Amino acid sequence: MTETASRSTIAGAAGAVHARRRTATLDWGAIDALALGTLQDRALLREVRRLERLELASVWTMTKRSLLRRRETQPAAVAPLEMHQRVLEGLGGESLLVSASMFLDTLQETEHFFHLSFKTLKSKLGRTLDTAESELALRAARAMTAAAEVLGSFETARRYMRTRNFALGGAMPMELLQTAEGERLVLNELQAQADGGPL
Repeated sequence: MTETASRSTIAGAAGAVHARRRTATLDWGAIDALALGTLQDRALLREVRRLERLELASVWTMTKRSLLRRRETQPAAVAPLEMHQRVLEGLGGESLLVSASMFLDTLQETEHFFHLSFKTLKSKLGRTLDTAESELALRAARAMTAAAEVLGSFETARRYMRTRNFALGGAMPMELLQTAEGERLVLNELQAQADGGPL
């Protein structure tokens, strides 16, 4: 995981992120702490695991609650080495659905984003993800929460993630998150927005 990727996790938070002025410096350490903390929230993962019917809307409701709660406590910044170590150890399988719920609407979109069938996604619940799966879940959560911080609300961030962007070569931000290099492009573009650049 690159230093830029490690620094950029979750600054803004969930659904009802209050609109804020653009700031020249995003607190990437706080963004990382919020993203990682949410993906590791034991109570949230337990709630997801207990769902009788897997629906992203339900997962998002629970995820938003966790993000808002964590955001209010202003978690301490996470060091890049700690982020890297956590990804190597593997996140909980439920974090795939938690991460997906932040910017995707359906399980079919989730299957496509993570390149996993629904049956495989379901089999991951209660298990530890491998490094690649953990990193992809973290990339998505990091970019989504950073977008919410910059753009002022989670709803606007969701639209941003799914809209073709001239500054990204016409790609949708969510398409670029499949690689660390693509994530870096998205995060750099979000920093440019925070610095007052055009969308």
